[in-house]
Amino acid sequence: MNPAKRALSSVLLAGGIVLVFFGLSTALGFTAGGMIASVAAIAALLYAGGTWFGASPAQLTTPGADTVIVFDRLLRVAAGPATGAALLAQFPSPIRPELEMRCQIALAGERTHFSCEHNGARISFDISPVQTVSGVVLYGVVVAGQGRPMPVVSPAPLTTVA
Repeated sequence: MNPAKRALSSVLLAGGIVLVFFGLSTALGFTAGGMIASVAAIAALLYAGGTWFGASPAQLTTPGADTVIVFDRLLRVAAGPATGAALLAQFPSPIRPELEMRCQIALAGERTHFSCEHNGARISFDISPVQTVSGVVLYGVVVAGQGRPMPVVSPAPLTTVA
């Protein structure tokens, strides 16, 4: 968002908060209870606005941008906001076959690493098993990091580098 729009939205937000505060305080009287009700109404409006108009956590993160995901043997996310969701659905579709193969390797007990290019950016993946003391693999971990942007060198959307 450019600075002018950010400043305008901040002024509108501040003006709205002041109007709601003084409107409710006037209606309920300038008492402690009236002020508490005004602050509660402002907080509820801000929360509702953030919920309705804010971006979801999935939209806030670029796939593969400094991400750590723990997954189970069914390739489902084991912890975090996307618990129970398919691991592969968290990443762009061209990356999924390679990622699935590497996750199966990790569930077999081997650590693996690969990098790929997607939409002009290099994404590095480290995929490791999570083992018990006795060596039984319970989970896997995907650590994905966004590399520096690079020029697109081919029309193909995915290039895997082992």
